[in-house]
Amino acid sequence: MSLLKSVYNKLKKQIIYGELSPGEKLSEFGLAKRLNSSRTPIREAFRQLQTEGYLTVVANRGAYVSKLPPEELEEIYNIVGVLEGYAAELATLKIRVSELNRLKMLHRKIAIYAKKREFRNYVDTNYEFHLLIVHISGNNTLVKTIKDFRSKIFRYRLMSVTIPGYIEKYVSDHGKIISAIENKDSALAGKYMKDHVNFVTNILGGFLKENVGF
Repeated sequence: MSLLKSVYNKLKKQIIYGELSPGEKLSEFGLAKRLNSSRTPIREAFRQLQTEGYLTVVANRGAYVSKLPPEELEEIYNIVGVLEGYAAELATLKIRVSELNRLKMLHRKIAIYAKKREFRNYVDTNYEFHLLIVHISGNNTLVKTIKDFRSKIFRYRLMSVTIPGYIEKYVSDHGKIISAIENKDSALAGKYMKDHVNFVTNILGGFLKENVGF
């Protein structure tokens, strides 16, 4: 792996998992020292992350971790809710036994991670759960569109599950979605998925609005 790719991957991971916070200013010199790199790969990684929306570069001021206004974040989540609700409807009509069993297995893992408060494992497995339903829908355009929208809100995943008092509700929602899919009730599966995403949206949006800097 090239030094540029290594630096890019490390910075992106730190942004996604909240080790670099939205709005935080990044120092080329400090990062070069910490990542044992020259400043050239840092600058190149900055440019790539800026293109992907993870960084905002301000002339004569430097690079900052991008942050979305709560209103824009809410708009994106609302679109994701509608699209994933539709994906759940399609998946209900097409799902195979092996795919249903995999959904159930992921749900069990998610429940364990929630109970143990292993938040990173939770968010990664949660993403896998949601994406599996989207893939089962069989609509490739839908898969790509949802991935594109979710990439914009990726860095807020960990934040959404660490807000106290809600993670058990998220897990329960997944169980209801699986039950509706298993019972071949496509309309109910779609409703449960949309309601689930909207609930997360409201919790996260409210949290951001109450915190300075968002």
